[in-house]
Amino acid sequence: MENYQRNANGEIRTCIRCGKIFQYYGLGRCYCPACKKQDDEAFNKVKAYIYEHGTATVMEVSEKTGVPVRYIRLYLKDSRIEIPENSPIFIQCERCGVNIRSGRLCPNCASELTNEMRLEMDFNNEQIGEIPRKYSCGKMRFLDKNCD
Repeated sequence: MENYQRNANGEIRTCIRCGKIFQYYGLGRCYCPACKKQDDEAFNKVKAYIYEHGTATVMEVSEKTGVPVRYIRLYLKDSRIEIPENSPIFIQCERCGVNIRSGRLCPNCASELTNEMRLEMDFNNEQIGEIPRKYSCGKMRFLDKNCD
């Protein structure tokens, strides 16, 4: 499983595309700089083609851009591109097989997995912290008290 957390110092990794060793900072897929550049170029070709021909199939996009089908499928799974609503062809949820336009899971399966993980971790709603809002004062306060 890839590490998607940012690492300020970087760590030595092997590129999943070419096998070269490089310093990985934890952002995006584990590609070396050369493969990352190639991936960005391929993605931009796909993006430009889809922009002009929105209802094209994966095979057509691959043939016209020269980008392999497996890369286009990765862009779909990573939600970098999306299949249009009116398309007769979709990708499938990895868990239940229902048609989806991008990503790996349908909303129902994602929700179920989240709930299953909460149960497995004995995690309840009280353990979910709120994101801080900006207050006019910086004093510590009780949950049922207002800031003076």
